Amino acid sequence: MARSVPVTAMATESGENERLSYAVSAMQGYRETMEDAHKAVLNLHAATATSFFGVYDGHGGPAVSKYCAKHLHKELRKHADFGHDPTTALERTFLRMDEKMKTRKAAKELCEYGGNEYWEDYKKAIHSTRFLPFCRQKPPYDGPTSDGCTACVVLIRGNQIIVGNAGDSRCVLSRNDHAFALSTDFKPNVASERARIEAAGRSVTVNAERGNIPRIDNGIAISRSLGDMAYKNIQGLSPLQQPITAFPEVLTGNITHDAQFLILACDGIWDCMTNQQAVDFVSIYLASNVSLAYICEAILTHCVATPRGRDNMTVMLIRFKITPAPPPPPPNIPPAGGHHDDEAPPAATTAKVGSCSHSKSSEL
Repeated sequence: MARSVPVTAMATESGENERLSYAVSAMQGYRETMEDAHKAVLNLHAATATSFFGVYDGHGGPAVSKYCAKHLHKELRKHADFGHDPTTALERTFLRMDEKMKTRKAAKELCEYGGNEYWEDYKKAIHSTRFLPFCRQKPPYDGPTSDGCTACVVLIRGNQIIVGNAGDSRCVLSRNDHAFALSTDFKPNVASERARIEAAGRSVTVNAERGNIPRIDNGIAISRSLGDMAYKNIQGLSPLQQPITAFPEVLTGNITHDAQFLILACDGIWDCMTNQQAVDFVSIYLASNVSLAYICEAILTHCVATPRGRDNMTVMLIRFKITPAPPPPPPNIPPAGGHHDDEAPPAATTAKVGSCSHSKSSEL
């Protein structure tokens, strides 16, 4: 359902430490409810100089996105591999969130967030058992079956960028004013995703009545998410083999001397701007010496005014304060054995400047 007039009130916050500054702003827009959530923790782990940032785009209600925004970074921090192997810690934590949401303790919190009939019915059932102590059977609970959220999170650890993504929110790095995507939009028509979906017995459909958007069985339009248990219940298949998986892609890169900022945003932003357009937009405002919070709000104002700006919108900017100096050129070293007096020495070469290197994590 869409509103005829958008809700343009913005929730904005910002912060900084000695290494970086950030701001985030969110807007309900034309949607009937706000289903996005986010989290920023500048000092998640002091010993490893780790900061955490996350954007969670909910669907079917706000329960799962709010739950993940509250708990995912805490679960990540507690993981045994967090200090020495953040890639594995991210992968396991994403999967852990699905298991955590299947517990009745999580159910009580999720139903308080509400957002759809499932949670309202569960809340009523819980309430009834309090007044019927003789009825010892608890109401059935299978986890969030019809709602979920995408999750795109960033760890800044020293001079390393680590991005974990499940869904179609996106992280983009500006390096020397050029945009570099640090995540993949996981849609059902991505070749590897389609193969997994069809191997699980589901199909990828495109229907004109639903906007010609690739969907799983004419339903959900993403192939990775947290929650959405109705797509994760096929017996005999592991969590990585289900039609929808919570397993994230993890990409890592280095903060080099030409790294300027990150844009972390839900698809409500990327529906309206390309990666490079977003980088150009931010760069123009930064040149005017305005705050990151002001820029985030300007992005929302711009996007909600475009024809495609119909979704909830959340955008987060992370600006690097200190980046390493570029490496010096190598010295003018003659070849082994020296050179004859009548030969010119080899010309000095200039080292290639550092760039953000991506390494996709190996699957479990």
